[in-house]
Amino acid sequence: MYEDYDERGYNSRPVWQFVLVALCLVALLAGMAYRTYNQLVDKAEDVKLAESNAETLMQRRLELIPDLVATVKNFTKHEEQVFRDIDNARAALQVCLDNNDLEQLEEANKELNITIDSLKSVVVENYPELASSKAYTALMDQLEGSVNRIAVAREDYNEAVSAYNRAIKHFPTSIFASLFGYEEIDPFQADDDAHQNNMVDFG
Repeated sequence: MYEDYDERGYNSRPVWQFVLVALCLVALLAGMAYRTYNQLVDKAEDVKLAESNAETLMQRRLELIPDLVATVKNFTKHEEQVFRDIDNARAALQVCLDNNDLEQLEEANKELNITIDSLKSVVVENYPELASSKAYTALMDQLEGSVNRIAVAREDYNEAVSAYNRAIKHFPTSIFASLFGYEEIDPFQADDDAHQNNMVDFG
């Protein structure tokens, strides 16, 4: 059988076979890296989109609060402490949204829920005419709807984060995730009190 020999008399076929195998392995790894990178990009974008949706809903809720305060002020000027608490809580949540500070967002959102609930209690107990007015009830309905939509958006975000985190932990994706700089993302965390406050009954 004919053999391939180089000028020194060595069989050159094993060398070319090794090179061919090495090239195939490189091509395989490159293909895996390409597919994995695209998958990671898609999952990271899903997280960003879900986060953006939640923040947009929170921003919309913040925009409703000045109208609510103005409506209550038309009936009373004697609840300045409640108004200040709402303004401070609203400002704190706005800062978290502006700075994309998810770590402090939960506490700020919880505090805002508490202050709005306090305002509602004051109105129901002391200003029954206001509590039954169309302007007040319409704003409360909008706030209730925004709270429910935010709760759904938070769940969507956590689902996207969970899918992303699972992906970067699975082998061999975990190798490429480390190489490409993809790190685990924290979901929204809410204790039982925060969850209850997110579902405040504004009716």
